[in-house]
Amino acid sequence: MEHHHHHHHHGEKITADLKKIYICAIILNAFFVAFEAWMGFRSDSLSLVSDAGHKLVDVFSLGLTLLAFMLSTSMPGKKFTFGFRKLTVIISLLNAVFVAVIAGSIIFESIEKMLEPSALSPDGEAISITAAVGIVVNAISVTLLSHKRKHDVNTRGAFIHMLTDCLLSIGVVIAGFVIKATGFVLLDPIVSLCIAGFILANILGVLVESFKMSIDAVPESVDPAKIEDSMLNVEGVEEVKRLHIWPVSTTETALTAEVVVAPAADRDAVTDALKAKIKEGGIDDSTLEVRKAVSYSS
Repeated sequence: MEHHHHHHHHGEKITADLKKIYICAIILNAFFVAFEAWMGFRSDSLSLVSDAGHKLVDVFSLGLTLLAFMLSTSMPGKKFTFGFRKLTVIISLLNAVFVAVIAGSIIFESIEKMLEPSALSPDGEAISITAAVGIVVNAISVTLLSHKRKHDVNTRGAFIHMLTDCLLSIGVVIAGFVIKATGFVLLDPIVSLCIAGFILANILGVLVESFKMSIDAVPESVDPAKIEDSMLNVEGVEEVKRLHIWPVSTTETALTAEVVVAPAADRDAVTDALKAKIKEGGIDDSTLEVRKAVSYSS
């Protein structure tokens, strides 16, 4: 189980590495979008144009995710006591909504084309060549992102993106060959319909998780019951009240709680033990109000 321990040097290293990875992926994919759109219009292929549109979304969302990373290290100010880190969650949510909308528009356009197949005349060879280039671009992006995806919902979203793109490009290559060999032009909108369905199926999880985090639900990586149990197991702890856990950003989680300890307990020792348990549970920032139980042995 991967715990999100963000000792600062560790967090900064992740961010610095990720920044480079994202910049590489953005440049690579931006070049490919221009190439694919040009080929799509030139060869009259809906699957290429729709894939270029979807790729443009990827470039845009990679850019947003990069912005999210820069914000995730923002320092607290007087008015923004958590810095701008919460924006990482909002960006993740916007990203997912944006991708879902694009997928919806591709579905709409594909169905329209399927109802009027006489207007279709895609060039199979151009489709295959372009998609083959796409496979290479996506494979590089997937490899770059795969190392860091465990740390954060934004990177996981980007990773899913690139992986689905890679699989879809393979599908487009096959479709191109089939169109060239059989003249079955309807395969073009069918492939773009599959692309859209695939995108939707994959982005829904990220959409739900981002939405939950945006309304301060406990992040998926944290088990509140387990954390409460581990706190109650600390020697001297009698009761845990008003336990609140929420995401500060897509990579950081905070906790506040009121803890009642036995009258004879060493409050500082208990607090240190509690903080250690909470950190083990994947929470970076905890604020505890520790007070002694009222003793009636007067």
